[in-house]
Amino acid sequence: MFLKLRRTFLVAASLSVLALAIVAPMSASAAAERFYRFEEVATAQWRTVEVCADGTTSTTFVSVIGGLEFESPDVNDVNEFVTLRFLNFGTCEGEFINEFGTGPAEFTASSSLQTASVVGTVTLRSGEQAKINVTWQATSPIETSVNTTQFTGFVGVFTGQVRDAVATGSVVINGEDLISGPSVSARIETLEDRNIRTN
Repeated sequence: MFLKLRRTFLVAASLSVLALAIVAPMSASAAAERFYRFEEVATAQWRTVEVCADGTTSTTFVSVIGGLEFESPDVNDVNEFVTLRFLNFGTCEGEFINEFGTGPAEFTASSSLQTASVVGTVTLRSGEQAKINVTWQATSPIETSVNTTQFTGFVGVFTGQVRDAVATGSVVINGEDLISGPSVSARIETLEDRNIRTN
């Protein structure tokens, strides 16, 4: 009788240990905070040169950034945007120009980052409106980088992909084109941020 009770106790104890072994990881997993962020952007730069009446030149530097971003827990709440900045350190009339505007837009990109496009209208600091319609075409193979940061209670994995590209299109302000021809430089890229925090 004693042996039978002892055997029953050992089986019950073993089951209790097994249950704890299963519940402990589940509890730790349930306590982990997971964060996900995704960003996809296409950037392009132009330089437009104007010849002034006195023979000097005036250069305007133009930058267009189109993209989208979202993060957990609202992964279905996608923010699509376009940003325009242009700078001229001295126009033919002697003016200094530093304009900036950003706002919602329609942005698309292929999954391979081969192409991208953005269409939108932004209000500049001057109050003027700029209509933007730019497309990107990749010119280089895709490059991928993965960086991991890990310390007690935290693991972060950052994955980036990028292609060099050429951009064409139009930026129109008051009926006048701000850019013309292909961009001086451009790229299409993505960044994924996956974090797990356990403390």
